[in-house]
Amino acid sequence: MPNGRPHDHPVTDTVVHGLHPFPPDIEALVVQVDARDPGVFNDLGGAPFDWQKGKFLAEARDLLSGLLREHGDPSARRRLLRAYSEATARP
Repeated sequence: MPNGRPHDHPVTDTVVHGLHPFPPDIEALVVQVDARDPGVFNDLGGAPFDWQKGKFLAEARDLLSGLLREHGDPSARRRLLRAYSEATARP
């Protein structure tokens, strides 16, 4: 992630700076996932920026909920990330 200043990254804006770049339900999921596995957001690349813009929110809900449900299972994490990537792939 960038240097951690406000507005550098929507995840740090949420969990570090107390800003609200996401819809409330996505924000709650981001906070919960970050508390359990903050490194997962490094694997998501620009996805949180899409969520901030209101894109792929249904896919984000599925991914984040799955990450919480399957926490601690590395193969499930990879599967969920791959499924998200496939679902949001641009043609």
